[in-house]
Order: sequence, then structure tokens, then C-alpha cells
Amino acid sequence: MKVNRAIYEPLVQSTKKTTVHQGGTSSGKTYGILQYIFTIGAQNPGEVITVAGQDIPNLRVGAYRDAENVIASEPVLAEWYPSELHNKSNRTFKCVNGTIIEFNSYSDEQDAKSGKRDRLFINEANGVAYEIYEQLRIRTTKQVIIDFNPSASFWAHDKLYGDPDVNWIVTTFRDNTFIDPSIREAILSYEPTPDNIKRGTANEYRWKVYGLGEVGRLEGLIIPNHKVTAEWPEHYKWRVFGMDFGYTNDPTTLVEIRMYAGDLYWREHIFETGLTNPDINVKLHRIGHPKDEPIVFDSAEPKSGEELKRLGWYMKPAAKGKDSVIFGIDAINRYNNYIYRDSKNLIEEFASYTWKKDRNGNALNVPIDAFNHGIDAGRYALEGMTKPLKEFKTRLIAL
Repeated sequence: MKVNRAIYEPLVQSTKKTTVHQGGTSSGKTYGILQYIFTIGAQNPGEVITVAGQDIPNLRVGAYRDAENVIASEPVLAEWYPSELHNKSNRTFKCVNGTIIEFNSYSDEQDAKSGKRDRLFINEANGVAYEIYEQLRIRTTKQVIIDFNPSASFWAHDKLYGDPDVNWIVTTFRDNTFIDPSIREAILSYEPTPDNIKRGTANEYRWKVYGLGEVGRLEGLIIPNHKVTAEWPEHYKWRVFGMDFGYTNDPTTLVEIRMYAGDLYWREHIFETGLTNPDINVKLHRIGHPKDEPIVFDSAEPKSGEELKRLGWYMKPAAKGKDSVIFGIDAINRYNNYIYRDSKNLIEEFASYTWKKDRNGNALNVPIDAFNHGIDAGRYALEGMTKPLKEFKTRLIAL
């Protein structure tokens, strides 16, 4: 069986119960881990192996689909895991030696308490709550594996990094000997080389995450206190919605922010270029936005706001004024900010939104006008809502 040695061999050789696999995009980490899972299952009769993900839809198009390809492409594994023992409705593969490999997701901590297993693989672990991971881990006897793409830091970095009992592996696209050449070239185009900068394809954040497999956090972040979360609070003190308009190059964004336990939880609902106002209207209907809840929008786009208002939406222009950007950033930074796991563009913005620098490399109190479309939408939504912002403006007026 042909394998990516950088992914497969550390799992075979490790003497530690837990292996964390931090990998850049197209490093082949998930496929390689699944090759190991099916092989070790065939070598150990009667095991129960669980592959867990954030939800069933993501599993179906991700790890479960990869698993089907692993079996289809490896004749030896196909003999061990024959199609007649594959239950697609339950997403389980059964080996002729009695080993069962199940693909499942868990809604909460209580749900994760059901069942025990010999081995556990949590795919895209940054989409799974730590409490769920912990309940699954303590009910796993032999081996725990997690993988993730390092778009931002999350509980694995807080709880597992540096633990002497954890084997931490980092791989990149360069470790994938089977990578499609077009994907390889696309990733290389993000590297901030003079040629890529000239072509306009260079992207420091994407190069760190997708190219180098590093956590996507740049120096001089405007909102440094943020994390990705698998939690979206159903009960909250209040919530607000903000919209930033774009079209050709800049996206139109709709962001929701919920205040829960003194923290801000962010989620993107719309993040797309090329949307006309009728398109936005359709999307608002599709996501089920309540017509009685206001959407605070960029007041520099009064025409778009008025058109959506005439279509029945509760649109409120942001009362932007002098230094409103700095006021808004100050307000946001007074809270812990959590970005929901499915908000991929917003996650990238929080990890890329930085201050301008002078010729000596010192940060200025001026944001770079990039990676801020979702954040701007959130800032509009928070305007006049968060107490710190009100207090901050009042103090400035008093001075």
C-alpha cells in the first residue's frame, strides 16, 4: 500500500496514546490517517474504532468519503473490508475479523458519553467542542488521533500542546507525494515572493496555514483576543446583526454577534461577492433572518439599505462618525471574541486584520483596510449596543 510516510509512520511508531496531527491543506493527513486506521483494524480482531467529526454532513463529504476511496483504491483492504459488510446508512465498515469502524458525530457532552471504543480519530477537531473530545477520549482504551487545519488556535493548543504524553506532528503539502500538481501550484502562489506579490496572489495568512501548516496568526493583530469555537450559544443576553456591502472585489457580508456570559460570539451568514440587492434579499429569506430584527448596515451605502428596506427588511444605517473605526475596535477588544467554527472567512479575517506600520516596522494606530469586511459588519452591529463603546465615547466627549 502506498502511503505518505510523514503521516503514516509516526502513527505506527508512536508509543504515546494521543497523536495530534496539525497539517496544512492537501498535506494528505486525513487520507493517511484513515489508511492507518483501516490497516490497524485489520491487524487487531474485534476492535471498535470511532471516526468523529463536527456533524454528519461534514463527515459525509470529508472523512467518510475519503474512507470509501481508501477501500476502493487498496485491493488488500477491500478484501478485509468487503462491500457486503459496509453499512452505508449507518456509516460503518466491518472487517472480516470482526473489527468495526464507525463514523459518527456527537451533539453535546452527554451524547458523547454513550459507547466505548479501542481507538478514536477526531477529524477536523477544531470543529468539535473540547467537552465532547474529553468524553470520547476517556472512553477510548488504546489510541486517540486528532487532526486539523491550523486556521486559528483552539483547545488543542491550550490543552494538548507541550504535553509530554502527546505526539504532535506538523505536515504540509510538501509531504504529500500524491498531491495534484494544480493544487500544489495554487498553494505555492500564496507564498509572499516578489513574483507572487507582483501577480497579486501572495497572501501571508494563507501561506502560513495552507503552505507551512502553521497556526494562522500574524504579528500586529488588531483583535488578538479571539478563538475558534464549536459552541454557538442558544441562550444569550442579546444578539445583533450587521451588514457590509460589496460587489466585484469585496464581499457582501452579514454577521451575527451574540452576547453570552460576558463574551462575544461571532458567526457569518453571508460572505460572497457579486451579490445584487435582489440576491441579498433571496439569501436573507433562505437563512431565515427575522424581519423584526434590525440589520445595521454601512451608511455609506444608503441606496442599498433603502432598497432592502423596501423589500421588507428592518435596515438601520450605522451612525458612523470621526474615529468610529477605532472606537469600534476598542469596544470589541474589551471582550473575549469567539468565532463559530463554520465561519471560515471570518476566521481568516480575525487572523489577518493588522495595523499599518511605519518605515521602522512600528505599528501605527491605523488599520490596514483589508481582511475586515465581516469585522466591519460586526462593528456596525455592535455600534451603540455594547456598553464599553457607549462609555468610551462619553469619556471622549467629556474630555
